[in-house]
Amino acid sequence: MPKLDSLNPLARRVWTAVVAAYPEWLKYFGTCGEDDLEVAIPATIGSNAGHLVIFTAKGKDVWLRFTPPSMCYSVEDEIELIDVVRQLLTDKASFVGVMRGEEWAGTTLIREGMPGDIPQLERGEVAQVVSWSGKYDRMIGVGNPA
Repeated sequence: MPKLDSLNPLARRVWTAVVAAYPEWLKYFGTCGEDDLEVAIPATIGSNAGHLVIFTAKGKDVWLRFTPPSMCYSVEDEIELIDVVRQLLTDKASFVGVMRGEEWAGTTLIREGMPGDIPQLERGEVAQVVSWSGKYDRMIGVGNPA
């Protein structure tokens, strides 16, 4: 576990917010690079999320992701981070990774149970929805390109 004073100012703010909301996660805290924070919380058995990873990048950006490829999402600050984490952990939100063939086409979050919240897909795109519990996991496709 890193020492708080070894982290950059953004990483310290994120550390403080995450510890305040989830003190039991302290054992999952680590560093990324010289002075950025990385927190990797393992998902429960039966989940395809792998880990919920919270990290800062170069002291400028806050990100969260699940383990599957391309499941990474940027948040504005530690306040939005905690809000999004709560939604993910309660399955009110899920990650959606969109692929066009073998190429990544985008990643977003959707609110579960909200009709029409799936991103618009173009012909040949496939979306992988991954929820924290696995309950809402699914693949959505629009067919093959002409």
